[in-house]
Amino acid sequence: MSTVTPTSRSRMRRFGASLVAGLALFGPLALAPAAHAAAPTATLTLEVAPTTPTEGDTVVVTVRGSGVTDLYAYDLVLSVDDSLLEPTGDNATGPDGGFTSAVATSGDVTVSHTRLGTSPGLSSADPLVLASVPLRTLAPGAARIELSAVRLVSSTGEATTLGSGASASLPIGAPTTPTPVPTASASPTPTPTPTASATPTSTSTPTASASPTPTASASPTPGASGLATTGVDAAVWMTSGAVGIALVAAGTLFVARRRQGVRE
Repeated sequence: MSTVTPTSRSRMRRFGASLVAGLALFGPLALAPAAHAAAPTATLTLEVAPTTPTEGDTVVVTVRGSGVTDLYAYDLVLSVDDSLLEPTGDNATGPDGGFTSAVATSGDVTVSHTRLGTSPGLSSADPLVLASVPLRTLAPGAARIELSAVRLVSSTGEATTLGSGASASLPIGAPTTPTPVPTASASPTPTPTPTASATPTSTSTPTASASPTPTASASPTPGASGLATTGVDAAVWMTSGAVGIALVAAGTLFVARRRQGVRE
């Protein structure tokens, strides 16, 4: 039979006090996650742009959440009229810092998003874009797009499931056939007319000066003066000779009278 000594009682009292102090200090911390675990919240809206597309256009469906708290992951199901709309094949997008994917089935597109690793859940009082999904219009008509199912998951694993929510009606117009605009025909470029080359001016050939035709001298007539005379020249010479003879005669007469006067 064991005996409890005063020393043993003292040790047991100290251990009990330490246990109570530890529970008082760490107990609230251990129970805090369970006490603060709560389902995420968000108010969702849906919009489409452009609002008046025509057949063959691409539109983008955007889902926004406001009043979001601790939203770590979510699934959004968009229901569309598959005779009027279809996914374009481009990826859906979501918030940065996470992974977003989309799966299309007949008439539905399911967008899933999750944060990565130890990233905190999304929280925002302002509207937050949760998903953007591109769709292609197939034919004219009024297409209805509805957020038919929603599942929200918090960072502690608490989940909230919502039924039908926001929706939008999209009028799709017929494509407009453009009126062809006649294109003015380009005027043909006129072919340049070759310009006739100027005919070079011929250099006049210098005319040879006419060689003077020698005038035949008249043969001297026997008994005539030794000077040859012809035509007008003969008359001149005859006149000159007569004047000379007259002068000589006058001189002779003057000398004769002078002598005669001297003698007297």
